[in-house]
Parts: sequence; structure tokens; C-alpha cells
Amino acid sequence: MTAMRIILCLLPLWFLNSACTHTSGYRQTPELTLEKLDPKVSLGHVEIDDQGELISFDQLKRVTAMIEAESTEPLLLVVYIHGWNHNASERLITGAGDLHDFREMLKDLGKASGRKVMGVFVSWRGRSLATFPIGVDYFHRHAAARRVGGVSGTEVLHELGAAARGANSKNRIVMIGHSLGGAILESAMAESISARVAMDSARGRKLMRKDFPADLMVSINSAESAIYARQLLSTFKNRGIKNVEGGPLMVSLTSQRDFITSVFWPMGNLMGRWVPGLNFFNTGVAGMYRRNPKSDKLRGGQAAAHRSTVGHFKPLFSHEFEKLKNQKRSLKELYWDNRDARELDGFLVRGEQEVYRFSRPKKPYYNDTPYWIVPIPGTFIRSHHDQWNPNFVGLLAAMMSLTR
Repeated sequence: MTAMRIILCLLPLWFLNSACTHTSGYRQTPELTLEKLDPKVSLGHVEIDDQGELISFDQLKRVTAMIEAESTEPLLLVVYIHGWNHNASERLITGAGDLHDFREMLKDLGKASGRKVMGVFVSWRGRSLATFPIGVDYFHRHAAARRVGGVSGTEVLHELGAAARGANSKNRIVMIGHSLGGAILESAMAESISARVAMDSARGRKLMRKDFPADLMVSINSAESAIYARQLLSTFKNRGIKNVEGGPLMVSLTSQRDFITSVFWPMGNLMGRWVPGLNFFNTGVAGMYRRNPKSDKLRGGQAAAHRSTVGHFKPLFSHEFEKLKNQKRSLKELYWDNRDARELDGFLVRGEQEVYRFSRPKKPYYNDTPYWIVPIPGTFIRSHHDQWNPNFVGLLAAMMSLTR
């Protein structure tokens, strides 16, 4: 009986250990790091570990070498950071779904655009438990994402961007993060952007897009607090910077149908405040917020921003949308239709079945900076994980057209 009790006690530990995903990466060998998807479409992998450290510098150098080799003609480089429950494995049960979808999107984008396309899949341990894909690891995955968005995440994104800019001046670079990947992108880039803004402002130098690692940085359904967005917006606002060469530098896009960031995330924030052991959202001064009645009336208070994700905190919205008409278009038509989206103080986006206008709010608004925070209708992203449909690719093409 005693032996049986010992076995029963050890069984859960054995099961959890066997259910864990890899901690040392999935694509460390040269043949797994670099992929050729089509004659003009390629894919590279860079992996960051659970403590936020680059797994292999050699892997990063192989990818930057591929960027240089593919830049014999102008290249569209798409750097993508996945979110929770995903990684660079090949099996769906261990987190491969986003990688499969990203590969297909790159091939479709290459066919639609007719140009050379390269993707870089920046992966981390977004799923830690292979047999529990239902949310039990969310809290410590969020903490891991913040580590990934630190030194190594900043290093990787800047080196990828520098390699593309140095290889061909006509290369176009967009960096995208989804969900917790959006939080990683914002964390990795916000501090370096703030440093550049502060230094150039002190020197009296105008911001240039080529000084940043990407022409455009886009977070999709970001699972991060709006308090961080407020800080970056303040960096621009304090120095009177309203655009970078006439357009946005960073854009946060959140579907109004995204139940995860609108409902579940605030619930997790509340749990993190009051449930011992789950306090990953809050600092030791959680609940103690600085108030400024005059400023907070326009941009919202610290407490409210802390409790909401960036894409659902209306005081920081830079645009609002309205539907103009219905239409039917293919992915190739969407790519070409949206190559010149600018319109007055906003932009038009032509989708598969509908056309939308995005414009500045009519009433006084706070966010007139190069960091756009844009709510988008559910037709572009129907849920939290629907980011690679043709409608959204058309929206990305429209956003990129604003950076020329």
C-alpha cells in the first residue's frame, strides 16, 4: 500500500514533466533555421529561451546572412513574434499552429505582391505545457513574455532591421507581434524608441524612419497594459512629435471582437491583484496611482490604464472607423488596392467585402503621435487568433503605404 501511495504521488509530477514543451528550442540546426517556401519566398527562425536569453547567436547570424543573400533585389521583410500557446515546433499539440499559418501567409503575400518576400519567425516558449492548451499557464507565460521583450528581444529586432537596411536601401521592413508577442514587440522597441526620441530631440535633429529597425511596427490584439502605451505616448507628446516623415512609426491594432483582451485580460489583472501567487501584473504599490485631474480628463487615469489593454482603452485611441460600402475583392486585388491608403487626416482600407475609413476623432483627443492606437472592426480579425486572413493582410498593406 505504501509503494502504491508513493507511485500515485509521483505520477502527477511525471505527467507534468512529460507534458512540458522544449526549453532549448526547436530549430537550432542550419537546415531547420532557414527554409525556402517558394522561389521568391523564404523563412528564417530566431529562438529566445524562457529566461529571455538568445538561445544561439549563430542562429541569428544565419538569418541575417540569409537576409543579405535575399536582398539582391528589393525585399519585403516580415518579422513576426507569436503569442501565447505557440512556438516553433511542427506539431499542433505542442504549439505549431501560428507557424503553419505564417508560412501560408508569406506564400500568399509573395504571389499577391509579385515581389521577393522573407519572413523571420521570432519564437519563444509561448506554450509551456503540451497537453494543457486551455489556459493554465497564462500567468507565467505573461511573465516570460516580459523577459523575452528585454535585452535579447531588443538585440534581435535591431540586428534584423539593420541587416535588411544595410543589404539594400530599397528593402521594406515590417515587424509584427500578436497578443503576448505584441507585448514583447512593444516592450523591446518602446525603450529604444524613447531613447532615440530623447537624444535626437536634445540634439535638435529630426526623426528619420531609417534610424529605426523597421519602417513600421505593428502589435495585433496586444495583451499588454495601456499604462506602457501612455508612457511612450508621453515621450512623443512632451517633445511635440506628431509623425515620422509624415506617417506612423508604431501601430497597435485591436479587433473589437477580441474577447481575450477586452474581458479575460482585465479579469486576470483583477486576479493578479488579489490572489496570492498570481501577482505578475502588479508592483508593490499596486492600487497607488498618481492623479492629475486636468491631464487625466483627456488621456485617462493611471488606474484605468493599468486595468485595461492598450486596444480597449479609448482615451488613447488615435483613430475611429466607419463603414463606407460593400465590395468583393481577391487577396491580390486587396494588396494592390491598399498600396495608397492615405486620405486627408486618415486612411481608407479596402477589404474582401467592405471598405472602411479610419479618421481622427472629431472631439478633442490625446493621441496625435507617431504611435497610433487603432480599434478595428471585427471583419478584419474575427477573434483573438484570426490575424492572417486576407482582410487583415490588406489592412497591413494599407498601413505600410502610410510609411513611404
